[in-house]
Amino acid sequence: MAENLDQLAGFLRQLAQALHISGMPAHDLERHLNTLGQRLGVRVDCFAVLTMLTLNITADNTTQRVEMLRLPAYDYNMARLIALEQLLREIEGGDNLARCALRLDEIMQTPPRWSGWPLAVLGFLLSSSVAVLLGGGWTEVLCGGFIGLLFVCGSLALARVPRLAPAAPVILCAAAALYAHALALFFPQQSPFITAVAGVVLLLPGFTLTIAMSELATQNLLSGTGRLAGVVLLLFMMGAGLVIGTQLGQHLIPEHSTGTLAPLPAWMVWPAIAALGISMLGVLQAPLASVHIMVGGSLLAWAVFSLVDAVFGNVVGAFAGALAVAGAGHLYAYATGQPDILVKIPGLIALVPGSMGFRGVHALIEQDNAVGVVLMTNMALTGAVLAVGLLLADNIAPLLFARSDSQPQKDA
Repeated sequence: MAENLDQLAGFLRQLAQALHISGMPAHDLERHLNTLGQRLGVRVDCFAVLTMLTLNITADNTTQRVEMLRLPAYDYNMARLIALEQLLREIEGGDNLARCALRLDEIMQTPPRWSGWPLAVLGFLLSSSVAVLLGGGWTEVLCGGFIGLLFVCGSLALARVPRLAPAAPVILCAAAALYAHALALFFPQQSPFITAVAGVVLLLPGFTLTIAMSELATQNLLSGTGRLAGVVLLLFMMGAGLVIGTQLGQHLIPEHSTGTLAPLPAWMVWPAIAALGISMLGVLQAPLASVHIMVGGSLLAWAVFSLVDAVFGNVVGAFAGALAVAGAGHLYAYATGQPDILVKIPGLIALVPGSMGFRGVHALIEQDNAVGVVLMTNMALTGAVLAVGLLLADNIAPLLFARSDSQPQKDA
């Protein structure tokens, strides 16, 4: 029994680490591990924070194993997370544990679906669409997209030098701001600030903020606090890089006249949201076959947000958008058996307030304290209501679908 428990503990340790690396929030990770333990005939008490995982595995109420490990840095990999959730559903007992362990190794050794020039092209699409949402014109769309492409290339290059990882946000954002000012020599009508913010949007931690709020709301205080602290630190590092690049650009690049910003027509926001959904393939490392689902989730979230925002304001609009897209994700999972994250994550990213926080940090660094505090407060408030909408749908939708499944039996 002790040998089997050791094997089970090792498998659960590797599985928990894989789920964390792929971007699963702490409360979902703990729930999956606890449920899996019940199917395997043991009690699993899981405690996950950003840098540490503790597993207490009890068999027959007497034999125990305690697993503690330091967790590496995580990233969002939707294709891997989908495969891992499928693996979780396939585990029925300890008999097929060896086969599941091999399947787990195979999943984790699969290379990223998007890298190199395809990822750079998706970075161009992401930054271009965000430039539209920030109120830019065609010049900002093109220049922001170009900087976004360079930003992805720079990120991939710096990833090969692990020692530079802590300074990467500052380096990349400074370079983006410098390029934005340089492009203003050739396109004087553009806004360098919009161009720079759109160019670095890949690094903005808006979705991480929503996950942090969700973890805090579910009483995962250590994980939520750590993730939230990481969000604030990253925003300040990016803001510092933007200021460094801006000041270097102002001193190194000759002064030039600027034109008038000419925003695009209002209807252009819809193609931009659709393009944002497509670009999420690279950001989240999602399979190409899910592109229509991701675009649909983004459009649904923005449509609900726009309709409710026009009547009740942006806070209620963000809540309604998160509630709608999370509910749609559960409906999609119920109808197709595919993970709900294919709908939820792209829809939430269309609503997350990452650029708001970035602009707030930039305002604080530039000593515009009133504007900075307002923007940072709005970022926190928006992130909180997104988390509330997400959690509300996650708790209500399963009850509704369980009732619909049991209704025919009751009628029979």
